[in-house]
Amino acid sequence: MTYNAENLERQFKNLGGSRRGRKKYANDAGYWTGGKCDWGGEHTLKEDCQTLAGSFSKMESLRDIKEELKKCTSKSEYDAKKSNYIRKCEESLRGLQEKTASNSMFGVCCIWSQEGMDKHVISKLKSFTNDLTKLKSDLEREDYKWVQELKQLKLEEAEIRKKIEENKRKAMNEKDPTQKALLLQLIEDDGKKLKANMKKRQELSNKFNFDPNKRIDDLIESIKQAIKNSGNKNKPSGSGGRNKNPTGSRDSDSDNDIPNDGDDAEEDTEQETKKDWFKENKQLIILSGVAFLIIFYLYSQKQEKEPNYYDF
Repeated sequence: MTYNAENLERQFKNLGGSRRGRKKYANDAGYWTGGKCDWGGEHTLKEDCQTLAGSFSKMESLRDIKEELKKCTSKSEYDAKKSNYIRKCEESLRGLQEKTASNSMFGVCCIWSQEGMDKHVISKLKSFTNDLTKLKSDLEREDYKWVQELKQLKLEEAEIRKKIEENKRKAMNEKDPTQKALLLQLIEDDGKKLKANMKKRQELSNKFNFDPNKRIDDLIESIKQAIKNSGNKNKPSGSGGRNKNPTGSRDSDSDNDIPNDGDDAEEDTEQETKKDWFKENKQLIILSGVAFLIIFYLYSQKQEKEPNYYDF
């Protein structure tokens, strides 16, 4: 999978639209519509997505570390590839952890840092950096001997399997019970050797297991969700996105479409409280309504049956 800058731009542009017109995010300026931000770095979404796509694509090569190192035929070749992969790990770690007043990871706009404060994004970043740190440590610890051991075990496996097949053939044609029993014992012994060989190979092969695509995809999805959530927080109530005073009439800034985050939060809290009260007391309200209808019905019946004492 190669990460496409245009695809990233399209996804984030659609989500970023929910932040436009919000006073809190006024410094986004034209960032989501093809222009520059006003957060201090004059970033554009297009350039940032190109940076992210390039950085993510470089990290993809870390997925092939194991297979590439196993191909090495000399210590010098192994050391050169190893140093290159360690450098890539270090670059990726620096990129993920980069953060200044106007920049976020990999040097993109600090908008991404703001969204990075979301606990889910932080969690994904932490998992990503932990995996990269472990991968770097594993690379630094292993040397060319690892490749040599794997190759030697593979050769031994082929030799053991060959011996087992030869003894199986001999045992099938052997008429002497003693010799046949001896051959079967040799097969059993070689089977144990093969099992030990495969276990050792598995242990040595179980290194440099890193799936960058999963980590990158998880990070992208968490940031997308964080941007979406930031645009949906404290949305103003009422038609046209305008504020209303408690009496229902428009206040003095009714012509201003930019909501006040503090007023929105207070109004949202009040509305949520009302919703919670109605939700919690829904059953009681229904029962009260039913009881009222029954009382009204019985009272009406009583009125119809009561005689008219003035009718002579």
